[in-house]
Amino acid sequence: MWGRYLLDEIEGCEPAPNEVVAWYLGGAGIAVKSGGALVYVDPYFGGSPSRDWLRMIAVPVNPGEVKVADAVLSTHEHEDHCHKGSIIPILERTKAVFIGPRSSAARVRRWLAEEGLDASRVVEVEPGSVVEVKGLRVRALESGDANAESAVTYLIETPGGNLFHGGDTQYFPGLAEIGDRYAIDAAFISVGRAPRGRRDYMTACEAVKAALDLKAKILVPMHYDLWKATREDPQLVEHVARVWRAPVEVVVLSLGDSLKLRGSRR
Repeated sequence: MWGRYLLDEIEGCEPAPNEVVAWYLGGAGIAVKSGGALVYVDPYFGGSPSRDWLRMIAVPVNPGEVKVADAVLSTHEHEDHCHKGSIIPILERTKAVFIGPRSSAARVRRWLAEEGLDASRVVEVEPGSVVEVKGLRVRALESGDANAESAVTYLIETPGGNLFHGGDTQYFPGLAEIGDRYAIDAAFISVGRAPRGRRDYMTACEAVKAALDLKAKILVPMHYDLWKATREDPQLVEHVARVWRAPVEVVVLSLGDSLKLRGSRR
């Protein structure tokens, strides 16, 4: 555990009116702060659920110490994207709402009921849903995650720029439609090595192709570090983008690193 070192940085950060800051929390987890709002997306502060899924990185945040949050977003119901021990302590200590697709929403409603908390704080979304969070606009979009009961991707529109979060989506043609409809400044894409007989995340080539389809200015690989079974070298993404001469900037964030955008990059 990192104590409050990263939390103090996140909660104490005061972005300028035209800035957005996103911190990488490991796996598919990010924290986004802009316009006076702080939202967590797919936070996972748990351990190793089984011998086949061993956590390889430190837990950077104790969710029981979170003091500030306006929303917690989940892309789908898998434990490392919708984890009771990571989400419920944040909802208990803050006034944050929970936003997620049907499968995630059902789990969180059940957990809140078990803890005697208000289940009306759960906002269930599907592709096309829009939720306003304290000056930020959260758009739920289509996902190509074939392993989930229900899944969405998110576009978080902020005064500093628009962030796309792909959850565990695999590459699918609908990404180009998203890129045609919306301006995307930075795309957070899950990248990982596929264990035998499985396909959980994108390959380096698929991640670059996804960023090109999304017309993103920046590509941030994520999820490459969490599990031993799927751990991948994110520099492969940089290599592919360079060889392809792709018009996208690849930014590799280590656990706890942040990305800051200011105003429109277009």
